[in-house]
Amino acid sequence: MRSSQVSEQFELPVYNLSAKRVTRFLLSIIALLVLFNLTERVIVYWFNATNGTELISHYFNFDQESNFPSLYSALALGFCSYLLAIITTFRKTQKAKYVKHWKALSFIFLFLAFDEACSIHELLIPILRGAINAKGILYFTWVIPAFFLLIVFLIAFRKFIQNLPTKTRTLFILAGAVYVGGALGMELVGGYIADNYGYTTIYGIASSIEELLEMFGIVIFINGLLSYIQSQLSELHFSLSFKSSSNKMTSR
Repeated sequence: MRSSQVSEQFELPVYNLSAKRVTRFLLSIIALLVLFNLTERVIVYWFNATNGTELISHYFNFDQESNFPSLYSALALGFCSYLLAIITTFRKTQKAKYVKHWKALSFIFLFLAFDEACSIHELLIPILRGAINAKGILYFTWVIPAFFLLIVFLIAFRKFIQNLPTKTRTLFILAGAVYVGGALGMELVGGYIADNYGYTTIYGIASSIEELLEMFGIVIFINGLLSYIQSQLSELHFSLSFKSSSNKMTSR
């Protein structure tokens, strides 16, 4: 006598993750964050309001940590890591070149996501500042090791970038330029302002521009990743199985 277990399947809705649609969604979130940030600036600084403004000042200020802008950035970087892991998987099945580079990028963006959420790089500032007595544009001293790591990255990934499809390569380079221009370039400007004039409204504007450039850089990168996946695959399916291996066998 044969006994079998009835299997029930449930299909979730299909989500359209086209590059254009995701880009519009992310830009909408950034627009809302900018609106709340401007509101925070007006209330806290221009109107010199102090009572009851701590909440909006903390949670919507682009220069603060552990708030909504930093949460968005951490999730966006984590999404990059996830997309890179997907590319790594299907490029590995194709036995293609540079699989290790895709995998390394996935881990790099995973670290960046954790760093954005936990502000790991901020721990380097007081240590290096005291060691080299940094001032001016190097006031936020984490930029020094970051520049060295950037050079190492460019050398290690030079051939990988050159062998990317033209559209993907263009988007990756543009995303990198915008992101680095914000994360490092504007950090140098912010360091000079903070060291010479303090954490004034001008510094707040510079830090907001820095965060915006980082956000736009990540949006461009996500667009490049999704466009690349779309050029390689028409559809990507995921499935979840809740059966143990023993349940897949039929008993007599």
